[in-house]
Amino acid sequence: MGEKTYDVLAVGDLNVDLIMSGMPRMPEWGTEVLAEGMDLRLGGSTANFACACAALGRRTALVAVVGEDAFGDLLMSELESAGVDGRYVGRAKDVPTGLTVVLSGREDRAFVTALGAVNFLRAENVSAEAIASARHVHVGGYYLQAGLREGMDWLITAAKAAGATVSLDPGYDPSEAWDGGLVDLIAKVDVFLPNEVEARALSGQQDIERAAGVLSRGETMVVVKLGCDGACAHDGKRFVTEAGYQVDVADTTACGDAFNAGFMHGWLDGKPVEDCLRLGNAAGALMATVTGNDAKVLDPARIAAMAERR
Repeated sequence: MGEKTYDVLAVGDLNVDLIMSGMPRMPEWGTEVLAEGMDLRLGGSTANFACACAALGRRTALVAVVGEDAFGDLLMSELESAGVDGRYVGRAKDVPTGLTVVLSGREDRAFVTALGAVNFLRAENVSAEAIASARHVHVGGYYLQAGLREGMDWLITAAKAAGATVSLDPGYDPSEAWDGGLVDLIAKVDVFLPNEVEARALSGQQDIERAAGVLSRGETMVVVKLGCDGACAHDGKRFVTEAGYQVDVADTTACGDAFNAGFMHGWLDGKPVEDCLRLGNAAGALMATVTGNDAKVLDPARIAAMAERR
């Protein structure tokens, strides 16, 4: 179908992250906990992924919605600095840009999100021109975007018809109801990228190999992020695991999104799944050494060298 303008078209959430880092524990109601640091950064699972892909040298564009406010201006500037094409990012009137407060410790993190303009994204916002321009379409933040969910079947079908492959990261379901039509969509995408909590909740299986196999249904590459333990993949026939890499952790925000970018970077080059997992683990580990989505840390040569370790 000819040369594509973009290697990756990312569709989903873009918001500001206010990161409170170095917290000793999560606060309880009526109490106060001191953080060691604070940062205001570009955030959103999909936008983090897009920035990581661009850092890895992939031609990347983002489809999202932000407000016509100072935070929206900040995010557009950050996308440009990161090398992500923001021409498909919409600006919603009289709606604030989404904001997430990230409560981050050494081992884990929690989020409090005000969706704002994030939930104004619809599948029809993804133009035929954008889809036709992409080798690969990635959708993130599925459970945060009710409007986008309604058109997901159309979006996947349109991407496939244009010759693109498709990946999907569900993110956490704040309602904890799970599914919401997602399980049926998994069979229609090429790569599904949950973390272990999401994989267990969606499959109803506690054993991670069984969970990945159930979600794959023998059709889709299911890649499960296991935090510091690395990651695993199941294509319905074979289960593969790769251990993570030990680093000095500053913050775990955006590590899963960096993993997704590293994995897809290898997958788009046709590398074996073991190599893709190692690239993902290396990207996630390097992101853990900085605060927030600082994609500059994702030097392709450094990731490749780390991924060569066994």
